[in-house]
Amino acid sequence: MKKRMMTLFLTMALASAFTMGGSSVFTSDDSGEEAAASYTVTFYDSDGETVLTTQEVAEGDFAEEYTPEKEGYSFTGWYATPTLSHDFDFESEITADTSVFAGFASYEEDTRSFAIVGSGSSPLMLSSSWGNVINEEHILTKEEVEDANVYTITLDLYEGDEFQFAINSSWEDQRGFGYMETGYLDEVEYFSSSSGLGDSDSKKSNIKCVISGNYTFTLTTYPAEDLYDTESTTYTEETKENYNYSLYDTITWVYNGEVEGEGTESTTDYYIKGAIITGWEDVYTDDLKFTETDGIYTLTITLEEGDEFLFTTLVTSGDTSSVGNIYVRYTNIAEDDEESLALVSGSEGMGSNMIINAAGTYTFTYDPSTEILTVAEAE
Repeated sequence: MKKRMMTLFLTMALASAFTMGGSSVFTSDDSGEEAAASYTVTFYDSDGETVLTTQEVAEGDFAEEYTPEKEGYSFTGWYATPTLSHDFDFESEITADTSVFAGFASYEEDTRSFAIVGSGSSPLMLSSSWGNVINEEHILTKEEVEDANVYTITLDLYEGDEFQFAINSSWEDQRGFGYMETGYLDEVEYFSSSSGLGDSDSKKSNIKCVISGNYTFTLTTYPAEDLYDTESTTYTEETKENYNYSLYDTITWVYNGEVEGEGTESTTDYYIKGAIITGWEDVYTDDLKFTETDGIYTLTITLEEGDEFLFTTLVTSGDTSSVGNIYVRYTNIAEDDEESLALVSGSEGMGSNMIINAAGTYTFTYDPSTEILTVAEAE
C-alpha cells in the first residue's frame, strides 16, 4: 500500500513539474505520448500595454501576421521591441512566450523635398559629390497618394556607390540604411550598410550598392511622428534637423534590371588628408597625390611627429570630379606587417586613422586589389 501511494505521489509531482517554470503547455495524444509545448504570442498596441490579440503557437511553429486597424492612424508594421527599433521576424520559430508591438502613425502632409545624396562612379553619385551638388536629377518625386507621403526616384547605380536620402546638402533629416526594409532580393544581397556603426546608429549609415543596376527607390514618411535626439551632447535648436529621426519611415526598392544608361569610364586617385598635413581639408595637389604604376599606388611624403591622417579618393569622369567613398586607414595594414606597424599607430574610435610615430619622410604603398597598405622609411 505504501509503495502504491509513493508511486502515485511521484507521478503527480512529475506532472506538476511539467507545468511550472513558464506558461508553456504540454499536451498528450491518445497514446499517452507527450506532445510539443505551446507558447503565447501577445500582440500589443504601440503603447506597449494594450493587448490587441494573443495567439497560442506550438513550439517551433510561427506566429501568424495580421493587419490591425486604428482609426486615424496608418499601421506601419510589427516590431520586436516596445521602442519599435527592430522589425519582428515572422519567419522566426517561436520557442518562448513572445511579445510583438504594433506601429501606428498618424498622417500629416510632408512638405519637405528629399534628394539622393552620396558618392560613387555612377553619373548621379559622381555629380552629387556627397550631396555638395543637388540638382533636379537628384530630387525625389512626391507621388500623389491619398493620406500618404510617398517619394520615388529611378536611377542607375554602380557597385560601390554609397548614398542616403536627405533634404539638403547638410544632410538634414537623413534617411540611411537603417530605414531599408531589406537589402536582399531572392536571398541575394543588393545593398549593404557601408559602415561599422552599431544598430543604434544604423539609420545614419550609408546604403552601399553591391550589384550595379537600374533601381527605383520609394521613401515613405510620417512627419507627424518624427523625433529628435535631444540627448546628444552636440544637439542644438539651430542644428536640430541633423538630429531628426523616425521610427516609422521606410525605404523600399525595386531592381529594374541592368544599368540603362551608357557606362562612363572613371579614374580614382588617392590623396593624403590629415590634421597637420592638410588641416583635415581635402587638398588635391600633386605633392599630396599617390602615383600609380601598374595598379599600385605610392606616395613619398614628409610628416611631422604625431600627425594623424588617412588617405582619401577623388573620382573623375570626363570633366566631372567628385570626392570618392574609399578611405585607406590604419586597418588596411596587415596584422603581421611588423615593419609598417612600427612606424605608425592607430587612432582611437571608429575608422582608426594613422598617427606617425616619428617625424620623417615615408613611402606609402597601396594595392587596391588587396586593400593592403604598407609603410616604409624613404631611402
